[in-house]
Amino acid sequence: MRRNVFSKYLLAQAIVIALVMIIFRVIADRQVAATVAGFLFVLLPLVLMVLEYRRAKFAHPIWFAAVLQFWILFALPILGIRLLNWGVPFDQLSAFGVPGPVLHQFSSKSYMVMMIVTLFISWKRPQKG
Repeated sequence: MRRNVFSKYLLAQAIVIALVMIIFRVIADRQVAATVAGFLFVLLPLVLMVLEYRRAKFAHPIWFAAVLQFWILFALPILGIRLLNWGVPFDQLSAFGVPGPVLHQFSSKSYMVMMIVTLFISWKRPQKG
């Protein structure tokens, strides 16, 4: 049986977490490390959405919603405020009136929602059509 593509998406999401941990250990400058990590968090959902759209269009709208909520509400704004306010400590930044640290806390939960939805879909049996 062919491995479910969502299992691969979940693996990619887990790999990004591991890479971010490595980035923060390897890059001493926290602002640079956070920016590199931010690019990963912006690129991964974008790549996964493009791949899934090409593969199955919008066959899994809940998955797209889970990925989009992370990408639009957290990954893009966090990277954006970091880049637009270079040199300013993240704890002094905010987006849409939400302080940077609070936004980051919610982004972690949002990423977990994305992973849980991906996991759920990877466990589902393919529908016979």
